[in-house]
Amino acid sequence: MKMKKGGKWQQCLLALSILALIFLLVEIAVSIAATQHGDAPVRVEHVTAGPYRFTVSLYDDPARAGFALPFTIVPQGPVHGTLRYQVTSVPVGTLLPENKVKMEGNRLATLVRDSVSADPQVPGGVQGAAEITVQGLWKLHVLVDGPAGQQAFDVAVTATTLPPIPIWSGWLIGFIPVYGIVVFLLAQMKHKGQRAPLPASRV
Repeated sequence: MKMKKGGKWQQCLLALSILALIFLLVEIAVSIAATQHGDAPVRVEHVTAGPYRFTVSLYDDPARAGFALPFTIVPQGPVHGTLRYQVTSVPVGTLLPENKVKMEGNRLATLVRDSVSADPQVPGGVQGAAEITVQGLWKLHVLVDGPAGQQAFDVAVTATTLPPIPIWSGWLIGFIPVYGIVVFLLAQMKHKGQRAPLPASRV
């Protein structure tokens, strides 16, 4: 049994739609994975801030600009009382008005208050995701408030960008919706052209 031409166009349109859906799902998966830390940290820093001692674990090093940087902060030694943390992603450079910072290479970035939540596996520890928006040198500024008073410390972070995709590949991916629309319109035109003419009415 021969397949109609219209059926081939519809199959082409379906294939393009599936390709676009796969690309979208991959992008979503990469974004979600970037905010989740794995089993083993990539970099571990031991920090002393006044009477407090902490282990800071980073799950990406260098960080990827435009993606969240997962981290954990774990107190060393027994914790007597409650520890409260405030973490801010601070770009390194010249401070400008409105919390903007001019970084090396004339890149502009802003200070970002990061989200933290209690780590269910570690008493007194927290886990979070630092927002690193621009390529360059950053630091995580951690403010700790506990029974022994308030202390602060910094953890240096370097952010890099992902390798650029080839220009031809970017154009090919970006025009997937256009390809689908063109195929759809051509299929509709062929379908209309193949319609049988209505019989002439008899007088």
